Order: sequence, then C-alpha cells, then structure tokens
Amino acid sequence: MRDNLARQRVQSFATQEVGTIVALLGRTFRVRCGSGEHEARRAVSCLVAPALGDRVLVALHDEGCHVLAILDRDAEAPTRLVADGDLELSAPEGTVTVTAGEGVRVVSPGETAIASGTVRIAASDASLAVGALHYVGEQIAAQVDRVKTVSRELESVADRWVQRLGNAYRFITESEQVRAHYLEYSATAAVNVKAKTTIVSGGELAKIDGSQVHIG
Repeated sequence: MRDNLARQRVQSFATQEVGTIVALLGRTFRVRCGSGEHEARRAVSCLVAPALGDRVLVALHDEGCHVLAILDRDAEAPTRLVADGDLELSAPEGTVTVTAGEGVRVVSPGETAIASGTVRIAASDASLAVGALHYVGEQIAAQVDRVKTVSRELESVADRWVQRLGNAYRFITESEQVRAHYLEYSATAAVNVKAKTTIVSGGELAKIDGSQVHIG
C-alpha cells in the first residue's frame, strides 16, 4: 500500500503558465491563460491580493489551479497584502521597520494593542480623539511651552498637590468654594481683598493684628 501511495505522489505534477486575472469570484479568481480560462485560488505564499488585469503566474495541478505570484499590474494600482487568517510579522533576532513616503495607517474595528519595553513617538504635530481615556502609571514628566485645556467638567483627586508658579490668574464667572481643615494665605508684600460685601466670621475667635489697623 505504501508503494501505491508513493507512486501516486510521484505521478502528481504541476505545470506553470502565465495568465491574466479576468474576474474576481469572491475568494477565487478567473485566470485566462494560453490553455484556456481557469478558476484559481490564491496560494498561501502569495500574500499580494490579485486584482483585475493583473498578470500572474499560476500552477495547474490535479487538484485545480493556484495563483503563485503577481508578475505585473498597473503602476497606479495599490498593493494589498492579504492573509485569510491571522497574520504575524516576526523578527526574533532583528528589527521590523515600516517605512512610507506619504503616511502609515493602522485601522481595525477591534482592539489594537502595543506591548513594548519602551515606546517613543516623535512628530511635529499630533492629535488624539478618543471616547474615553484611561491611564494607569507611576509617573508623568512633561516639558511644554504652553498648555491649553478646554473642558466642561474637570475633577482632580490627589493626596498631595504642589504648584510653583511665577504668576497665576484665575477668572471665575460665578462662584468658588474652598473647604479645608486648615487654610493659610501668606504674602510677603500685600494681600488685597475686594468685594461688595465681605463677611469674616469665626466660631471661637476672629482676630485682626497689625502695627496699624484702619477700619472705615
């Protein structure tokens, strides 16, 4: 029986022809060759998706016809690498580089994940538009010339918050409330409080102290 199988394998052969893609039939293609028209499948090793008018190399064998390679196509037509299942680019001992003269796009309706020891992004201009952003980390260090934030609502929660500013300006349209267990304002030159109505109250003690106190 093994001899019969061996003979069958030896007798199985393929011939190669050059043809043209004349029709796209879903996952198969119709190829016009010198021997006629054949319905062909794309070989697994042929990652470039055939298109109408492509000049291709096909293999004719006992089980049908396969497109082995794309030989020529219109110079302006895009080149698409397509895999029927998962596609993995691997360089276990090297580097994978993607270079494009006009742009690089990564599009997926599912999840896009990046896992790396170090991530570096360098661009003259960048924009980010997301529905929700979640960041978990240990430290953020940023050096920028100018930051502008426009938000309908902003909430910050921190155990300790320290700001060192040259000048600070806040313009509040309606009201500001500060609630603290202990509140201290210290100024080396002067403190100026102006309002149409000013109320200072202390539950136990209210004190005004100075070398000169002017009221009225």
